[in-house]
Amino acid sequence: MSLKYHVVSRADIRKEAPKGAKMYYGQIRSAGRVNLPQICVAVSALTSASEGDVEGVLAGLLFQMKQYLVRGDTVCLGDLGNFRVVMGSPGVENETDFSPSMFRKGRIVFSPGRMLRKLCRNAHYEKANLKVIEREADCDRQHIE
Repeated sequence: MSLKYHVVSRADIRKEAPKGAKMYYGQIRSAGRVNLPQICVAVSALTSASEGDVEGVLAGLLFQMKQYLVRGDTVCLGDLGNFRVVMGSPGVENETDFSPSMFRKGRIVFSPGRMLRKLCRNAHYEKANLKVIEREADCDRQHIE
């Protein structure tokens, strides 16, 4: 399988670029979305577990991940990768001036495991065949075929 891409034109932001200059960049196109029930069906077809069993295990995994992440642990899931919470704060001149309320909104960082990194290293690419689709509101939208 190949990843579909298209080429987009964007402003050239290099310092030496003339005003109004453009650069072209490759951008991967999403081929679609896969939801949890679809994944459960696919996994159950590969194993002896039922769709409900797979969904139950995934729900349990998410519950446990939340428990570990909220206490500051890194959750390591083998070849899938690692999840951890990161948060930053502005600096203060004295340690006594720091308050936990200064933390900015946190986020979950995912670091892919060996299998997923290998997938990206060995990717193949194919230019997407984009077709313009007319929409009711006279807006154009591109679609991959």
